[in-house]
Amino acid sequence: MTHSQLRLVARLAPALILAGCASAASAPATAAPAASAASAASAASAAPAVIAAPPAPVAPPHAAVPRSFSGLDSGAARITIFVATTRRSVQSERPGDRFGPGDADSLQFAAVSVNVPPYSVRGTGELPRPSTLRVNALSYRPDPAKDFFISAVIPVDSARFVSRLATDLAATKSRDVLVFVHGFNTSFEDASLRAAQIAADIGFDGSVVLFTWPSAGSVSAYVRDQQAARNAGFHLLRVLRGHTMAALPGRLNLMGHSMGSEVISKALSLVGQSDTLPKFTQVVFAAPDLDARIFRREIFPKLESRASRISLYASDDDDALRASRSLNGVWRLGLGGDSITVIKGMDTIDASRVKADVLGHTLFGSQTFLADLAALLSDGRAPAERRLLAVRRGDLQFWRFRGDAR
Repeated sequence: MTHSQLRLVARLAPALILAGCASAASAPATAAPAASAASAASAASAAPAVIAAPPAPVAPPHAAVPRSFSGLDSGAARITIFVATTRRSVQSERPGDRFGPGDADSLQFAAVSVNVPPYSVRGTGELPRPSTLRVNALSYRPDPAKDFFISAVIPVDSARFVSRLATDLAATKSRDVLVFVHGFNTSFEDASLRAAQIAADIGFDGSVVLFTWPSAGSVSAYVRDQQAARNAGFHLLRVLRGHTMAALPGRLNLMGHSMGSEVISKALSLVGQSDTLPKFTQVVFAAPDLDARIFRREIFPKLESRASRISLYASDDDDALRASRSLNGVWRLGLGGDSITVIKGMDTIDASRVKADVLGHTLFGSQTFLADLAALLSDGRAPAERRLLAVRRGDLQFWRFRGDAR
C-alpha cells in the first residue's frame, strides 16, 4: 500500500468505527420491541380465561297461599290422588275396580279423582260410601253430596305421572309430598278413598302419592297379603328414589298403616349404607304390623339418618295386631302396653286412649288422631308442642294421648 493510501485509511477509520458502533447499538433497539411484543403475547396466552358464573338455580313454582279445603264446609270437592301401584289393571266401567288384587310385579301409574262430601253431612274422620243398594252391576250412582267415591281414573306413563305431580305441587305453598302406603285387607278403592279422606281432614297443603300394593282385600288372605307386601317393597323404593323426587318436592313425608309398614320395611332393607335415598321430613308408622325386633335391629338404623323425625303410633287396644302376634309368634311394632316399643331417636305415641275402628286398628277416623297428625305433617311440631302427655321409662321417654270420650 502506498503512502497516500495509508493516509486515506487513517482518515476514514474513525468514521468506520463510529458507523459500526451505531449499527451495533441500533440492532438491540430494533429487536427490543419484537421481544416485548412476544412477551406480551405470552403473558396474554398464560392469563386465565374469565369464566361466567353459572345462573342461579330457579326455585320450583309454588302458590302464594296454602291449599284450602274450606269449600268442604258447604259443598263437595274433588281431590286428586297420584297412584303408583303394582296391582294388575282390570277392564271395568266402575272406576273403583280399575285395579284389582292381582300382582303385576311392575309399576303402573294413574291420576285418581276422589269425590269428598261436605262436612255438613259427615264429621271429621268419617268416610261415608254408597250403600250396596245403590252400587250394583247395572248402575253405579253415588251421591256427590253424601258419598266418598272415585269419580275418574286416568292411567298415565311414568313421565306424565311426574309431570302431573309437579303441576299439582305448583298449586301448593309448601310443595310437600305425602307417600301413603295402605295396610292389610284393602282394595284399590278403599286405599284411594282413605288417602283422600286423610288429605282433606288434616288440611294437607301438598300432594298425596298413594302406593297401593296388591292386597287381596280379604280377612282370610293374611299370609298371601304379607308376601305381596314384601314383594312390593322393591317397587316402593323405585317410587321414592325416582318418581317422587323427579317432581322436585319441597319436603318428602312417608306414612305406612298396618301391613303397609311391611312394604316400607322391605324397601329400606334393600338400601345399603352408601346408597342414595331421599331425606324424609316425617316418617310415620300407624299401627304397624311389623316384627318389632327386625325394625329395631335392621330398619331403624338405616332410617335414623335419613329422616328428620320418625313417629310410631301404637295401641294396647288393637285386636288386629293381637291376632297378628298370635299368628306370627312375635311382638308387633304397633302394639302398646307394658312392652310398647321405645327407641332413642323415635317418637313413640301410645294411642290406646284414642277411639279407633271396631278392631282398634284404624285410627284415621279419630278427630284426636287426625289433629295430631296434622300438627306433625303440616306444622312439623314435636310431641312436646302437641296435646300429648310425656311418660318416662328409665332413660327414655314416650308420649300418650290424653284420650277421647268413650
